[in-house]
Amino acid sequence: MPHAGEPWIGYIRVSTWKEEKISPELQRTAIEQWAARTGRHIVDWIVDLDESGRHFKRKIMGGIERIERREVRGIAVWRYSRFGRNRTGNAANLARVEAVGGLLESATEPVDASTAIGRFARGMYMEFAAFESDRAGEQWKETHEHRLAAKLPATGRPRFGYVWHRRRIPDATAPSGIRLQEERYALHPDHASVVEELYERKIEEHDGFNALVHWLNEDLAIPTMRGKAWGVSSVSRYLDSGFAAGFLRTHDKRCPCGYSSGTTSGCPDNRFIYLPGAQPRIISPDQWEAFKEHRKMVKATPPRARKATYPLTGLLRHAYCRFHMSAASYTSKGVQLRGHILVCSRNKYANRIDCPKGISVKREYVEGEVLTWLKREAAPGIDAAPSIPEQRAEPVEDPRARVQRERVRLQGKLSKVEGALDRLVMDNAMNPGKYPADSFARVRDQFAGEKGSIMKALAELGEAETTPTREEYVPLMLDLIEAWPHMDAIEKNALLRQVVRRIVCHDIRTEGSRWIETRVEVHPVFEPDPWAPIMGEVVARKDGPAELTG
Repeated sequence: MPHAGEPWIGYIRVSTWKEEKISPELQRTAIEQWAARTGRHIVDWIVDLDESGRHFKRKIMGGIERIERREVRGIAVWRYSRFGRNRTGNAANLARVEAVGGLLESATEPVDASTAIGRFARGMYMEFAAFESDRAGEQWKETHEHRLAAKLPATGRPRFGYVWHRRRIPDATAPSGIRLQEERYALHPDHASVVEELYERKIEEHDGFNALVHWLNEDLAIPTMRGKAWGVSSVSRYLDSGFAAGFLRTHDKRCPCGYSSGTTSGCPDNRFIYLPGAQPRIISPDQWEAFKEHRKMVKATPPRARKATYPLTGLLRHAYCRFHMSAASYTSKGVQLRGHILVCSRNKYANRIDCPKGISVKREYVEGEVLTWLKREAAPGIDAAPSIPEQRAEPVEDPRARVQRERVRLQGKLSKVEGALDRLVMDNAMNPGKYPADSFARVRDQFAGEKGSIMKALAELGEAETTPTREEYVPLMLDLIEAWPHMDAIEKNALLRQVVRRIVCHDIRTEGSRWIETRVEVHPVFEPDPWAPIMGEVVARKDGPAELTG
């Protein structure tokens, strides 16, 4: 035996797809018998359970690295399809193995890869494995479309906070031993309230995902639906999915990122569509919108500013360079006063080209100006008189009423598209040969694409419809003013973020002199953003040169 005694690695992979769930014991036995026939010595085993062959983010990459380090001669698999079902990944990783003289052998598909016909045969085995993967993928896509049209999740499985009633359940009284019923999700008697509190803790108490994980694992001792401990990623994925709000999240098929085809693990553009589901809601639509706004705000906040040290942390900007400002220490009579002054971070820590003079102002002064602004904005009757000129006779239409009319129109259109899609899928299911396969798929995709466009338009309308007014924030500002002396910095900062976009500090100077005065300007959330970029237009800074946006 020319390869007697060579060290090899045995590789076992079991896919998540039911038709590929080949027993690990069967694969191991076949590889051991192959090693005994050929004289190879299996020095280690690599097992990938519940892993798809459509990607190479698997443990097998460690085996390839060991071949490159000359620790082993090659990798033995049950069939070449266990190595992978991705054409590009197979070619790239097989090239890495053979570039250092390594080998890939199949225990049940004997070919001599040192000859041209052997390499051709191995290539055909791998091509057929990729073909089977593509075929199964197309079938799964059709299944997912059918389930989404029925307002069910694309993948039927238990969901936290719900009781899953399966489509097929064992029944000894049925002739086939299986009884069919309508698949549905019902509220869990105990866990539904836990889901609601998860959202409340995130929205109202601003708990981080890490705190929610400890609450679930340690205080409540509730595992995931797979019986494992919760993690930060599992909690964030569940809350972001919107399932508890009555939605089904699906990826936009028109996005070219490769997420739908399984080539990437996430969408870099976050192009997900929320479709209405048949499951009952645990949280209200207002709570869902508040959660989305909270997530958007947190993502835009630097990590160090999420636990504020001072009331205005993360809100301050220098008017000249529009860069953020930070608190700095100040020494007076040998005593260091931490956070006594506010400075432009770009001028102090980055460079002085874009901000040559910077700014320095007492933190207490800026906080006092913000408190004065709050008192002025929350004054009773400040908006009692409309600011419309008397000579204007035409009534001004409420933007929200216009948005509401557009929402009604889009919802009616969405109902028609969903009805047409449901009828098409149902008719095709009842009469499989009625429509040509290409015609059915084309029309189905057109309906699904139109449905996605309408859902996207409804989502954009939801953001426009929730544009706040000053009156809505007056109670919050009054509470903030009353409790200001009794709150700590984190509480003040959390409430200010709900009212204020940013706080801008203008340095007022005379020609050729140093800074002598600071003017504080507050940009509230209930007014148009003065710093919002206008694509293609020249926007001038108030205290600096003009710049072209877009």
